[in-house]
Amino acid sequence: MKHLIVSLHDYHPGSHAAIKEQIETLNIWGVKNVSILVVPHYHHQKATKDSASSLAYLGERQAANDDLVVHGYYHDRVGQGSGSFFWTKLYTANEAEFLDLSDGEVRHRLTRALTLWEEQGWKPEGFIAPAWLMPEEQDVILKRMNFTYTTRLKYFQNLRNLQKTETQSLCYSTRAKWRRDVSLRWNKWLFARLLKTKDVIRLSLHPNDLKFEPIKLQIQDIVETALTEGYQPLTYAAYAKQ
Repeated sequence: MKHLIVSLHDYHPGSHAAIKEQIETLNIWGVKNVSILVVPHYHHQKATKDSASSLAYLGERQAANDDLVVHGYYHDRVGQGSGSFFWTKLYTANEAEFLDLSDGEVRHRLTRALTLWEEQGWKPEGFIAPAWLMPEEQDVILKRMNFTYTTRLKYFQNLRNLQKTETQSLCYSTRAKWRRDVSLRWNKWLFARLLKTKDVIRLSLHPNDLKFEPIKLQIQDIVETALTEGYQPLTYAAYAKQ
């Protein structure tokens, strides 16, 4: 069977409206369930636990069988030093939180994040590092903390059976026009390649993606084409159970 997995990155109180709109739009296009990547304390701003409307909405989405994914803790590198220029400044806007954390700090931040899931009665299945940047060696920590999967840009990792599914995620960079232009060209080529070679297509959206009409139209075409070609939408958590 062929699968389409759509993930919505960076849910926090400030992105609530944009991601809610994405979910409603994806429903219209035929994707009824998604993986929502929740940041407990995005950029040290208002914490998700302090937003009653965010908690209520996420609870509704889990009840509707969406997958609530732990997505870092702060999603930034405040207090961590500059790190690699390419990964922290060019590839991301100083958001590679888990790029070079010690094992102890990884466990500390994951434990703090899981407190939110426990308090709300949410089931934590997956952890995905901001920008997918985390040393592979630290996957053992995720497994020990009972996460069932993680992902990186180029693959899905089942932590229960250690099976890896290689399939590069479609994603967009929108913070400059040249990035949007390159994203459109790249994703057009990559999607055509994935349709020919992979049984799993991953589409990763960020809160601003649908605000740019050319990108929105391409995303709609990707979703509708994948469904027409027989790809069945499901969440990462559901895929991990197969």
